[in-house]
Amino acid sequence: MPSKQRENARKEKQLLKEQKIRRIIWIVIVLVVACLIVMKAAELDYGKIKSYFTDKSISMTTEADAYPYTLDSSAGVKLNFINDKIVALTDLSCTVLNPSDAKEIYSFSHGYSNPITSCAGNYIFTIDQGGTRLRLDNTSENVYESKLETTVICADVAKNGNAVYAVRKSNGKQVLIVMNSSLKKLMNVPVTDGYVVAVAIDPSGRKCAYATVSSKNAKLVTTLHTINVGETEDKASFDFNDSNVFDLQYSNSGELYYVGTNAVAVVKNQKHLKEVFKTGSVYSVTYNYTSDNELVYVYSKYSDASENFVVYINSGGKVKTKIKLSQKPKYVSANNDICVLFSNKIITYSLTKGEKKDTYKCDDSISAANKFSSKIFVTRHQLVDVIG
Repeated sequence: MPSKQRENARKEKQLLKEQKIRRIIWIVIVLVVACLIVMKAAELDYGKIKSYFTDKSISMTTEADAYPYTLDSSAGVKLNFINDKIVALTDLSCTVLNPSDAKEIYSFSHGYSNPITSCAGNYIFTIDQGGTRLRLDNTSENVYESKLETTVICADVAKNGNAVYAVRKSNGKQVLIVMNSSLKKLMNVPVTDGYVVAVAIDPSGRKCAYATVSSKNAKLVTTLHTINVGETEDKASFDFNDSNVFDLQYSNSGELYYVGTNAVAVVKNQKHLKEVFKTGSVYSVTYNYTSDNELVYVYSKYSDASENFVVYINSGGKVKTKIKLSQKPKYVSANNDICVLFSNKIITYSLTKGEKKDTYKCDDSISAANKFSSKIFVTRHQLVDVIG
């Protein structure tokens, strides 16, 4: 009998506990329903409530307040994006970050006086421009570092780790070199036409280009040369009179962009030139490339013009998108949407349609803005911050 009484007492206690839990659940349900009714009656917008607290400002942070992220720099930060990672270059180091939480994946101190990086695939190629050192890293480790007996002028890297770079010897002669990730030289070609100022290599590592500057008939001439890796003769060359080169870049499909101070052109199959903007018809303001390495370019009709235009030029040399800007921008990018940085705001546009999407307030301390996924990563002095 005592054991039966204990069993009955235990069952009664369990029943009371279950009734208490059910009461708590019903209270929570009633409170939630009541809140929903009140918010509906007041016609509150959940999106507006969220935006009130987060606001589209530089102070917005991501996971665990990961941003702003401070780097070891006194001269600013330059960002690159390779695959799903951020590469941040400073005057002291290069750091690979996970963009979602700013966790460091890989970092190295370079000690270069004038560090310049090129990124492709998983590779980061860094030179000490005007110095004698260069190195190849991937996003997790160093592949090699070399100290040369010559001065490095400029460089670029392919997705397979092949790197092209130009050097100047002590006697003033220049050489164009292509080297693979095992330090094997695939090309070593003397340059006899002017002074090398820019180089590029295609994503496959099989084609490259270089630009030289010289004087012809008392005029400054930039000559664009294309050459296939392993060969000794140019595939083709093109002169741009009274035009300085800003950049050379191969698209993912293998076409070559020439961006000059006052001209834009595309070279197909290493030998067919298409002038997108003829020399002297535009004034170059800023430029960048999409994830497919296609050109997004900002220009005006003259240097002090308040009216500017941003265009998306595909690898076939066709202007696909054109957007009129009412003021001169500082920076443009197009990892996802076109992202235009002005002195007081950031505006994003659809890459293919040109439609205005979002506007964010900022101040003039922001030096670059790149949209990556749904967020915009900005640099300011030694900081990387995020909005969106």
